[in-house]
Amino acid sequence: MLKKLFLSFCLLLTAYCLPSYAGVIKGVIRDSTGEGIPYSVVVVKNSTYGANANVAGGYFIELQKGTYVLVFSAVSYTSVEKTVIVGDNDVQVIDVTLPSASRTMATFVVTAKGDRDRGKEIMKLVIDHREQYLDKIQNYKCNTYQKTSLERILIKQPDSAIVKIAPPPPPDTTKKKKNKTSKNALEDELKDKQLNLIESYSQTYYSAPSKFKEVILAYHDFADEKHFDGAGGAQEGLEYGEHEIAPPSGYSENPYLLISDAASMDFNFYRNQIDAPALCQRPLLSPLASTAFLNYRFELLDSFPEGNKMIYKLSVTPFYKSDALFSGLIFVEKDSWAVTSVNLNVNKDVLYFCKDFCVVQDYEEVDTGVFLPVRREFTYTIHDGKYNIIGNTRVDQSAYEVNTTLPLKIFNDEIKHYNDSAFDRDSLYWVDHRTIQLDDKEINYIHVVDSLENYYTSPEYYATIDSAFNHINVWSFLLNGVGHRNRVNGTEIFFDPLIADCVPLGVGGYRQKLGGHFNKDFKSNGYLLETDGQIDYGFLNHDVRGKVGVGLTYIPLRFVRTFVRFGDYYDQVNNYASLEQVFARSNYVRTKQFSIAQRMEIVNGLFGEVTFEYCDQAPITGMKLEQWSTLLFDSLNTPTDFQEYIKSEVRFELKYRFKQKYIIKQHKKIIIGTKYPEIRFFYRKGIPGLFNSEINFDYIELGSQDEMQFGRWGTSDWNVLFGSFLNKKDLRLLEYKYFRGSDAFLFGDPMRSFQLLGPTLSTANTFFRLNYIHHFEGAFGSKIPLYGKLKITSAVGGGVLMIPDKDFYHEEFYVGFERIIRIKKQLFRLGVFGVTADSNITKAALTWKVGISYYDTMTRKWSY
Repeated sequence: MLKKLFLSFCLLLTAYCLPSYAGVIKGVIRDSTGEGIPYSVVVVKNSTYGANANVAGGYFIELQKGTYVLVFSAVSYTSVEKTVIVGDNDVQVIDVTLPSASRTMATFVVTAKGDRDRGKEIMKLVIDHREQYLDKIQNYKCNTYQKTSLERILIKQPDSAIVKIAPPPPPDTTKKKKNKTSKNALEDELKDKQLNLIESYSQTYYSAPSKFKEVILAYHDFADEKHFDGAGGAQEGLEYGEHEIAPPSGYSENPYLLISDAASMDFNFYRNQIDAPALCQRPLLSPLASTAFLNYRFELLDSFPEGNKMIYKLSVTPFYKSDALFSGLIFVEKDSWAVTSVNLNVNKDVLYFCKDFCVVQDYEEVDTGVFLPVRREFTYTIHDGKYNIIGNTRVDQSAYEVNTTLPLKIFNDEIKHYNDSAFDRDSLYWVDHRTIQLDDKEINYIHVVDSLENYYTSPEYYATIDSAFNHINVWSFLLNGVGHRNRVNGTEIFFDPLIADCVPLGVGGYRQKLGGHFNKDFKSNGYLLETDGQIDYGFLNHDVRGKVGVGLTYIPLRFVRTFVRFGDYYDQVNNYASLEQVFARSNYVRTKQFSIAQRMEIVNGLFGEVTFEYCDQAPITGMKLEQWSTLLFDSLNTPTDFQEYIKSEVRFELKYRFKQKYIIKQHKKIIIGTKYPEIRFFYRKGIPGLFNSEINFDYIELGSQDEMQFGRWGTSDWNVLFGSFLNKKDLRLLEYKYFRGSDAFLFGDPMRSFQLLGPTLSTANTFFRLNYIHHFEGAFGSKIPLYGKLKITSAVGGGVLMIPDKDFYHEEFYVGFERIIRIKKQLFRLGVFGVTADSNITKAALTWKVGISYYDTMTRKWSY
């Protein structure tokens, strides 16, 4: 064991020294009080090469062997120059103190008008050549090394960002007590310093204008060493909302990992706009855009020779601090008017999670007249409680082949492919392919994870982690639930806590419930067994009800799952009713049910589900009801009355996502989504006579929905739905098509409901529904100084519902103001909407409502 650890650590040290750079200069840039200066800059004098300090003032810059003059600078501070001599495998620590710029000097330092005019003149030439450089690149292939790290530091201890931590000794397995202490100390090291480190080496393919394909040849997520997801749960809860057969789309990433693939790192400033949905809701306007002079001011700061070319250094200043714009530096090569380097920050007011976000890109002429990035660095800071999370992604791209013949069918629906061997690369492979140096914190992190590798995969570790889940105390019964997990066997059993089992608004009054689940993850083949169930007792009517569901996923890459459910329980008539009606007695019937459903992805993007359901449907008119429920629900408390009947029904549903993009990673398919509208087909058949079924009807439904981005003018969402009963020879009230009623003050999901429709509406006829909303996302107001600071955006939309056979129509329109707030890792968009509607039943009215939508970090989209 010790021999393995020693060899591993030596290899890591070798990896630290072997990349193409000869040495490293690092340290802290401080002010006169000793505090680190956030986001200060260090550059090699008379060159485009440099690096940014983090929020604590810590910097790290790689240099070839030689003598350099480093210039340290920051806004409102006087620049300092340091001469350094870099040798082979040289690591130097240079801390620098920047004196504050004199206020007197600052008062009289005025940029010459000629510098501004010259800066504008140079940028006009750059913008005039923009299309030329875009047109020169039809495709390319390159090698990509990417390193992403997340580090946590205390906000009041900025020096902790750069303090060197000596590698701790490996765990001593000879003494159990000492071994445990060592493990705890090592785990604390991971918890308090480095959160994550991901390395990848890949081949990247690009085709204009925006197609990417990544073939991952090597990949290591060091956080995976200390995480175990266990069996997926099938929690039992309120079945509320529209049914969904397709798995959710999105990235299986930490929301703080903002740069995760080729598309997210594609800050192509030659385009007018840069779409960065993980950063901000509105596309960023490039300083090279055709409308740049309406949004930016450019100043010529310096000019210097680099090689045999003259380089212009220009500052970029946005006119509007609340718009999705950049500030910083751009370096331009004279005569060719090509961008050779950028060091740009995104305006803070538009960022979702970040306090700051900086992008550095260095370009090289990889072919005649073709300039492409060879070095990218993305640095950002996220405030998280008493900590700052420092994110850093560094990318090295080399061996470009431009406008070449790419492999046939390289650009298909799979946008990223992980080779099977990518996860098994040894240290020697990384030594040969790691082109960016690791800093001391990252080396220490790798060593700690490697030291604990065997421990993290041992039954002892699983038992330790399971013990916390399996531990039972008073809070387990009251709030958290009681469970037992065995990660080695992949099994988990769980019982809901008391707070979830107490149902004060139950059918017929208070009900006591016992619910839970049992799951088993078959690691050898990826199968997953899921069960859920509940049993509940009503004290007023002395009735016992319950249901059980059992599902098995047995072809994970095709999402093939068979699910069986049976029970005797109180079911909802409309499972997407308004909040005031969803618990009302008129919305419940007694159901004795058996169903079996088969789901699968037929071809990429085409999902299907077939369900057979047998039900005995009975009213709850004979039940005793609590008096308080009549006071609470008023007329809605009267149970729906009908004659008991038996139903045998077949449901068939298809959902198609045309050209759905996906990733295959370790035998799992991760769906990314599609830029095309999603299409849905739904068919229901009530089968008369089958198992004494008393119904006979046919119903079809066709729908489509999509999200459309209109550049910097915002995003539109629409949803259209058409349904009709083709046969209703014996159609019962419970089988009607139901629509969600409106809530008194709550703005419902505008894609699936209406705001002023009134109570729950149902129909046995043909209907047409259309919903639309557009979020302007700062297109209006971001350029107004005071209004822009409030970060308030606007939205408009409306909807139409028509039932021609009943001569019913309803139309509504709304205007709203929204603001995004963040609570830890979750974003919410709060809105106040003025809604007006008209129908042939009620007259036009104006009502104010409050709504809230949430940001899904998996899909990087809003719920509406």
